Amino acid sequence: MIVLAWIAFHASRSLVRGFLLHFGHHPVHLNEQSGTSNMGNNCVCREDSGAEDNVDSPSQQTESRIVPASESRNRPRDPVRPPRRGRGPHEPRRKKPNVDGLVLDTLAVIRTLVDNDQEPPYSMITLHEMAETDNGWLDVVQSLIRVIPLEDPLGPAVITLLLDECPLPTKDALQKLTEKLNLSAATAVQDSSNPAKHRNTTAVLGCLAEKLAGPASISLLSPGILEYLLESLNFRFHPMVILFALIALEKFSQTSENKMTVSESRISDRLLLLETWTNNGDFLKRQVGFCAQWSLDNLFLKEGRQLTYEKADLVPINAMLNSNDVSEYLKISPYGLEARCDASSFESVRCTFCVDNVVFGIMK
Repeated sequence: MIVLAWIAFHASRSLVRGFLLHFGHHPVHLNEQSGTSNMGNNCVCREDSGAEDNVDSPSQQTESRIVPASESRNRPRDPVRPPRRGRGPHEPRRKKPNVDGLVLDTLAVIRTLVDNDQEPPYSMITLHEMAETDNGWLDVVQSLIRVIPLEDPLGPAVITLLLDECPLPTKDALQKLTEKLNLSAATAVQDSSNPAKHRNTTAVLGCLAEKLAGPASISLLSPGILEYLLESLNFRFHPMVILFALIALEKFSQTSENKMTVSESRISDRLLLLETWTNNGDFLKRQVGFCAQWSLDNLFLKEGRQLTYEKADLVPINAMLNSNDVSEYLKISPYGLEARCDASSFESVRCTFCVDNVVFGIMK
């Protein structure tokens, strides 16, 4: 009996000791499992969060938005992503393009364009886009009149180039331009101290007269504009103003009704005075005399005046420009030794003799 009790005592003590030992190690095992399970879940969460299109959690987005101002200013622009062109709801409005600056930029860069394959400069493209509306076209034309200097020999070429590339103006735009310019004989006299403005105005009128035809050209030649151009032929004005006023009248006269209107204004009397500059030593005045003489011989004939080519002495001349092999808008002198082109198109003429050596001269 005693032996059985002793065996039961040792068995129960071993059982209790094993039981206590088992529960002493089990929490550690549970903690290890829970830690491993949490770590696995964390890894899976991180992998899932990175797989969902790189979308950060709200806390991470908040942290990313809180960036010092200096760091955001100094951060380099992403070279791949182009800058946004549109204006956001909180962004200030963009400034209106400076039309005068664009015109002067075109004048400065136009002399560098030597090939037909070259892209037009940015300033010219911007001006063309602006001129697609009536108000934009009026802004461009008024800027051409206002800012192009008299002393730049390419000024008239820029006026012709820009107006030639711009869309044709509407009837309303022409009417608004006439009202804004408000030209008359008195205007030519009052602003005679500003020859650049008058040169540019007459150049613009000449370009428009060349581009427009028929009713548009007839409506543009209002009584006020006709008086302005005729008054600009006066000797007291700058020769450049006289030259481009005469060219504008020639281009208006390409329409038969305008030619009749100009002829009835007794323009031939004014041209007879300007013809005396044909052999002037000042080459600018000489150009005026050349155009006046050509107009008297071809456009505005004066009754009782003998045509110049009928009295020209051609005996000492061995070679001359062939008037029978010439394009339409080229002006040839009565002696056949001078030619002039006032059209925006390319004109050419051939000589009656083969030329081996030649010296080109340009009169400004």
